[in-house]
Amino acid sequence: MFSFYNPMGIYRMKKWLLILLFALSTPWLSAAETESRRANVEWTEATHPDADLVILDETTQIRYETDGAQRYRGELTFKILTEKGRQRKSTIAMGFDAAYGSVRFLKAEIIKPGGRVVNIDLHTQVRESIAAGQMNSNIYNPNNKTVQLTVPDLEIGDILYYFYSGERTKTVVPGTWSDWFVLEESDPIVHSVYEVDAPAGLPLVHISHQDKIPGTVRFSQQQTEDRILYRWEVREVPRIFRESGMPAPHTVVQRVLLSTIPDWESLSIWYWNLAKPRLETVTPEMEAKVRELTKGLDDRQKQIEAIFRFVSQEIRYMGITIEDEAPGYEPHDVSLTFKNRYGVCRDKAALLAALLRLGGFDAYPVLIYVGPKKDPDVPQPWFNHAITAVRNADGTYQLMDSTDENTRDLFPAYLSDCSYLVAHPDGETLQTSPIIPPEENLLRIEIDAALEEENRITAKAILSFNGINDTVYRGRLASLKPDQREPYFEARLKQALGNATLTRLEIKPKKIRDISTPLSVEMSFEIEGALVSGADESLLAIPNLFNQFGLFGRLIGNGIELDKRRYPLKISTTCGMAETVRLDLRKSRLRPTILPDYKLIDTPELFIQRSVESRNG
Repeated sequence: MFSFYNPMGIYRMKKWLLILLFALSTPWLSAAETESRRANVEWTEATHPDADLVILDETTQIRYETDGAQRYRGELTFKILTEKGRQRKSTIAMGFDAAYGSVRFLKAEIIKPGGRVVNIDLHTQVRESIAAGQMNSNIYNPNNKTVQLTVPDLEIGDILYYFYSGERTKTVVPGTWSDWFVLEESDPIVHSVYEVDAPAGLPLVHISHQDKIPGTVRFSQQQTEDRILYRWEVREVPRIFRESGMPAPHTVVQRVLLSTIPDWESLSIWYWNLAKPRLETVTPEMEAKVRELTKGLDDRQKQIEAIFRFVSQEIRYMGITIEDEAPGYEPHDVSLTFKNRYGVCRDKAALLAALLRLGGFDAYPVLIYVGPKKDPDVPQPWFNHAITAVRNADGTYQLMDSTDENTRDLFPAYLSDCSYLVAHPDGETLQTSPIIPPEENLLRIEIDAALEEENRITAKAILSFNGINDTVYRGRLASLKPDQREPYFEARLKQALGNATLTRLEIKPKKIRDISTPLSVEMSFEIEGALVSGADESLLAIPNLFNQFGLFGRLIGNGIELDKRRYPLKISTTCGMAETVRLDLRKSRLRPTILPDYKLIDTPELFIQRSVESRNG
């Protein structure tokens, strides 16, 4: 769904990509010198029993210029402690966007326990390719590339060393520079150094060291006539232990955020100026389409929804990144997107804004980051999605995401609690999208069942989907052929109830993309052998479905169950489930002797209330 390619986002999930660092001030140690410096220290599983490898030494440096262009290089040395650590470092990959720069391996060595140095042949072991991960999305960017180093014959106890360099020939926002790097990893850090060599004409405006670990980082700053050298030296940082449901580690561990951008308003104005020429390429055909869509509609919201539905459903989500000025950010001309009837998210967002403006609405493209919230005090231009906003009379914004062709909601719940920036000629500050209440993301299940004399349950279930549950299931059903839908529900039914058999299925609306009608599913099914009989009493399984239908069950296992946490809990969306099961026992002539007694669960993250009662069979 999220086509809004982030040229810098490739640097975020891997340590070697988090940093874009290079400088000419510090001499580099050779691999042999690095090993010699560390030879008197025995890093083993005994000294680090919870580690798979140890970061012995890391130096990363950058030199950037007043136009934001930069050169960078990094040198890393690891000690392999376990088989898992060996597997993790058997291949090393670095990603880059060829529209913005390049990266390359310069040297790689393995140092065996006895001191023997094995050189890795970069000519045979390094491969460059177009990043394969984007094949899972209907957007293709041939500039999104990966350089991968294969490390042959790596063994437990070895020391791995490699050296890389790169350059960024242009920036997303001209004349600016920003970056961030982490100073705490999933592996222990013995020693690391980060240097930023900046021109005095474009100094860092924001330097934010967050979630500090006392005594582990020493910062220094030196200035000459025309350059400023910022330096962080890190020593003896323990590894982090990830928690289920935690935010992205780089947002909660010890880290440094840097930027030359004065404020978020500057970025807002930049994106408006970038998008404005594209928004202005409206055509008479577009004007006619807006008149057609809003004809006979007097209500403001209904007019907005009519224009939204057109872009959402009639403009396909797909594309290729070919822009010149800011690839991954710059939309195509709205006239081209309208004519072609397809585009990536930034194209659809710009087209929707343009059509809404033709309809008389104060509409703007919006950059949004789907994931952890961005730091409000350090402006940086990295976003991974684009949506649209209409300004209300009170100055607030109504957000909408037209990339999903099957959603009933103008603003889906999966974009809740995300940082966004409205492109505005006067500049807007960073804002956070509203959280959709779980009551609006509810799946309701009503089951009427009966236990028959032949030890068989017959049942009818009605599933009513709302909010994110409607969006997800409607999208799934739209991806299935009509003859695939019944097997899909029967498989889920068997996962929930074991030997259940689906006898009837009705899905409404019949045209899945008819978003004027809420999604509902009616199922009839049977369960053979419903009783587990004993000498005096029998065990009866209640035919409930909540563990296999809806999003609620999926989220329960995402860290909500932890009693104590070091890191906050971050889930993708709010959601809810309300299920009622009525089971008629009268034909079986059986009566309950014991009913389960459930405890109420009521925490800030989770509410579960269950009850069972018996009346007249």
